[in-house]
Amino acid sequence: MISREKYIDSISALHVFYKLIIYLRPGRRILLLIFILLTFSCILIKPQTLQQKLDKYLVEYQTNKNIASISAGVLKKGKIIWLDSYGYADLVHHIQANPKTIYRVASISKVITAVAVMQLVEQMKINLDTDALKYIPYFPPQKWKFTVRQILQHTAGLRNYKDGEFNNITSYSSTQEVVDLMSKDPLEYKPGTKFLYTTLGYNLLAAVIENVSRMKFTDYLKKYIFQPADMKFTFSKFHSEIMMNKALGYDKNNYRILQNAPISDVSIKMAGGGLISTPEDLLKFSNCLLDGKLIKLTTLDSMLVPTKLPDGKILESGLGFEIKTDNNGKQFFGHYGHGTGFMSLLAIYPKDSLAVVDLINTVDRTIGSPAENLAAITLGKPFPIPKKSLADKMMEITIHKNLDAAISFLNIIKKDSTEVYNLTSDEFNSFGYDLLKIQHSADAIRWFQLFENEFPANISALIGTGDSYYHNGNKGIAMKYYRKALIMDSSNNYSIRMIKMLEEEE
Repeated sequence: MISREKYIDSISALHVFYKLIIYLRPGRRILLLIFILLTFSCILIKPQTLQQKLDKYLVEYQTNKNIASISAGVLKKGKIIWLDSYGYADLVHHIQANPKTIYRVASISKVITAVAVMQLVEQMKINLDTDALKYIPYFPPQKWKFTVRQILQHTAGLRNYKDGEFNNITSYSSTQEVVDLMSKDPLEYKPGTKFLYTTLGYNLLAAVIENVSRMKFTDYLKKYIFQPADMKFTFSKFHSEIMMNKALGYDKNNYRILQNAPISDVSIKMAGGGLISTPEDLLKFSNCLLDGKLIKLTTLDSMLVPTKLPDGKILESGLGFEIKTDNNGKQFFGHYGHGTGFMSLLAIYPKDSLAVVDLINTVDRTIGSPAENLAAITLGKPFPIPKKSLADKMMEITIHKNLDAAISFLNIIKKDSTEVYNLTSDEFNSFGYDLLKIQHSADAIRWFQLFENEFPANISALIGTGDSYYHNGNKGIAMKYYRKALIMDSSNNYSIRMIKMLEEEE
């Protein structure tokens, strides 16, 4: 709304312009009219505030990505300047998400565990480069020694999940129980020589913390991380516990429809992926890092030195933190999270005194990195508009009608610039494999051939067509397409492997 005074001034100005127009030649009248329109659009149309831009993005993101909910926040120069949420924490009971809704943060837990370790390093209770088993007396000796630093870096040779462990349903009552489970397996490689991301490996860090602090891991976090940072809604998550205002997790089935995520007990990975929190609490944690209140700034800097392997490869990670560069070339540190029913990102931009976080209670291939886009909006940088999934819409139409109707829809939206569907080759590829998942191999053949016409230089279309013929029982034509893919890329391992398998079946 504009003020009454500004409205009266605007009318008076229009009256003056009207008198000018009467006495001007036709050509100049047009120029003056254009000037008037531009002037009054600036007066009457107020620019969006930063909060409105962030709100708008969040609503568009939740709607277009078709997720249950998203909760997010922005911290700028030591102050939380924006918190919001959109969607449902519980779809069945229509419970809306709000900024106090608690989400599983998944691998953001690793960052908190890593900071706890570094607190004890500052107190000279842990030496990062000492044999880690010095601090875990019940872990059996291995073929090679590994250090606490290497556990933090994911270079210690410790294994990650076995089948069934990602969505674990067994309850573990102590850190030692989980560490004992891991001790039954040998190291995967000589420590320090390779990188193997391992959520389960962070259980050993929890064991180190317990040994040197003489406290239970979760009690240590509460006393030395959560309370100093005023994180009132961050907890260790146990499946059996009842908790108010907690979001439920979802994913999508083969028909691309939201469904309940599998039941999962995170006691197998508390240190690496078991914590629950809110955007506000994670921003408070970030602020304490930037202010040096949890660990010294020099200690934080040491955690952000990229890991270098013996072969010269430099990793996008340091000690517990991922170190990334966003689409605008700005570097941030933090961590992505992916757990049963939940995805997340905490991103801290130290040069801009900025931290952003997103917590989402849906696992899907189209999630992207909304926190990075919220950072771009805050910093006045370009960001992509959240787009709807073409593959999901095509599946919806195919199931309710048929593939022909879906293709007709595609032809319409290709000409309609007002639609916001993602028309990339990845979406074409995804829909083809979605058709195979629901046993529509004949439709998949037609679709991948259309995909090939749309993207003639894309090898995925050829491989997809080959896979579709293979699933349809026509191995001869499948072989033909795998060979066409090899002509395009002679080193394509998948095509080589499929050709070899088909030749052996003959």
